[in-house]
Amino acid sequence: MTGVSTDNFLARRAADGDQHAFGQLVQRHGRALAQAARSFGIPETDIDDVVQDTFIAAWHALDEFDEEKPFRPWLFRIGLNKMRDLHRFRRVRHFFFGAADVNEAAFADAAPSEAPGPEREIGARRELAHINRILGKLDRASREVIILTSFLEMSHPEAACALDISPKAVESRVTRARARLAALLKANEKNN
Repeated sequence: MTGVSTDNFLARRAADGDQHAFGQLVQRHGRALAQAARSFGIPETDIDDVVQDTFIAAWHALDEFDEEKPFRPWLFRIGLNKMRDLHRFRRVRHFFFGAADVNEAAFADAAPSEAPGPEREIGARRELAHINRILGKLDRASREVIILTSFLEMSHPEAACALDISPKAVESRVTRARARLAALLKANEKNN
């Protein structure tokens, strides 16, 4: 059984009320959803909530899942909507209340590290922060398509399903996003 057919089988069982089958879907896709949330700039303190909200929404919407299509892009469409909702909520809260988001970098040193050594950890954090800064300069559509296809390794049809656009639109967005990323990286190299 392929990953797609296994996911769809588990989704069908979960739709019939099998909580264990749904738990397997959570185990199979929870880590990738968390990574996607990080890549979209969701603060570490909110990642578990976004992932949990995604799975809760998916559980409630299982009756709407089309078994003819792969489960993973369907789940990621729900996840992307939860991430967009969080960004909108933060913008509105900031607008009305001037509330600043928690700066996770201020707490980075307080968390215990499982990295082999402090030098590697610092280097990895700097590289991740650099990548996130560069990705943050892309428009939302470009950032989403790059994260789905490059970081999460979704095929163009899967990303199209997750974004609710055509595979041809994904192809166009990937081409434009890669060109923009190349320009941003080149400009960054000149400045350093």
